[in-house]
Amino acid sequence: MDNHWNIEVENRQKEKKVRVITSLVLATAGLVIVASQVIPLTKSYVEGMVEQKRADIKVEPVPESYKKYIEDEFAYYDPGKSYFANLSEKLGNLDLTNQYSYNPQTGAQTAVIVDKEYSKNMYLDIDSIGIKNLKISANVESENEKVYDQYLKTGVAHFRGTPLPGDGGNSFIYGHSAVEAFFSRHSNNPETIFSRLDDIDIGQKVTVKKDDKVLEYIVRNKKIVSPDDFTILQPVNNKETLTMMTCWPLGIGTKRLIVVAERRI
Repeated sequence: MDNHWNIEVENRQKEKKVRVITSLVLATAGLVIVASQVIPLTKSYVEGMVEQKRADIKVEPVPESYKKYIEDEFAYYDPGKSYFANLSEKLGNLDLTNQYSYNPQTGAQTAVIVDKEYSKNMYLDIDSIGIKNLKISANVESENEKVYDQYLKTGVAHFRGTPLPGDGGNSFIYGHSAVEAFFSRHSNNPETIFSRLDDIDIGQKVTVKKDDKVLEYIVRNKKIVSPDDFTILQPVNNKETLTMMTCWPLGIGTKRLIVVAERRI
């Protein structure tokens, strides 16, 4: 009698356990099915909101010619005519006459030269971030979008009115950056390769090839500035410097990423 009773209790416990396990399996399967639909939809919604926010904060549209080139993918923020027009105006108010910079090769103070007629290409190397032989177009009319945009398709631009590398003072060069989704697939595209500036560190070497000279610089400063900060054009403590600029956040451009390198030899 007791054995029969024990068997019935065991059977009921087994049935209960099977029902619990079956319920858990079905519930888990249901959650997996629901999640497989909800997660992609949520991800798509969030990405759409982010892209819309990026579009809302842009000051200038992406040029139509470039949209066609990247098949309508939003890749980078264009610095815009207004920014460079303002920069040019500030540069016009910057008096570089009778300005001197320390020349590390001669150990003497040398007059700053602004050569607006130089038209040869120069080349930039930053081995630490994978930039090699990047073309620098000299004396680009940077207040004109149609002009500078053509130069930025093949490299970076030297801002006309600032000294050339090797001529003392503060040389200013700039290039586009790209959002990560685009840059990860086009990491060697010269038009957006200045995205790599995000990875540069203080103390790393930068070289510029100009004519038959190789000019060496060391990165001394890296900072994020607002687009109305025009102190980036100013000479730095009577030293010869190379200031490199791109848009920040990368591909968005509400601010500017600035890297300042000091001439070494």
